[in-house]
Amino acid sequence: MNRLLWRARRGVRELDGLLIPFSERLSREGSEPTIVIFEQLLEQPDPVLLDWFFDRSRPQDPAMAR
Repeated sequence: MNRLLWRARRGVRELDGLLIPFSERLSREGSEPTIVIFEQLLEQPDPVLLDWFFDRSRPQDPAMAR
């Protein structure tokens, strides 16, 4: 879980504000499938994540879009 928390720190204020609190909650309450999807989300480049979070595009994977 420490690795997951570390990977959530992106250095982009908007992403850090979303990903860090979510990863902290996930480390306490998350299920294994949710953690796996979150790890896949963290593999995406910052511009893609920003587009997803600001509704400029959507992930093709329905589980990740959720």
